[in-house]
Amino acid sequence: MLLWCKKKCAPYNNVSIDNFTTSWADGLGFCALIHAHRPDLIPYSTLTSGDPAANLKLAFEVAEKELGIPQLLDIEDIVDVPKPDERSIMTYLVQYYHVFSSNRKTEVAARRIGKLVDLTQTNDAMKDEYSLRADQV
Repeated sequence: MLLWCKKKCAPYNNVSIDNFTTSWADGLGFCALIHAHRPDLIPYSTLTSGDPAANLKLAFEVAEKELGIPQLLDIEDIVDVPKPDERSIMTYLVQYYHVFSSNRKTEVAARRIGKLVDLTQTNDAMKDEYSLRADQV
């Protein structure tokens, strides 16, 4: 799970995911995960690490309203403690993983169907061309 989070957040310069505790305290990690999969939902370039409560609020609200991920954490559980609870954050992040991996499966299936439709259209065009040429002989 940590490797998946690191990989998804790697392109974001101001996000460093090393653990399931302090790496998430400024809220940018949660926002980056959402932005990595759905950039239309988070205006990531406007966020800063200076306002962790606002970042967390944004991520939690977007996750719940747009992605159907229930808010399992309170902002205070992350911002107002020296070390957030590792298991709570991990449990919450698993929800992100499930949502985004199911979206990925849907995208792959849609791409495969698209390729099949293209192949069928190409075959139909070739049949039509063959029939046309056969009639000309």
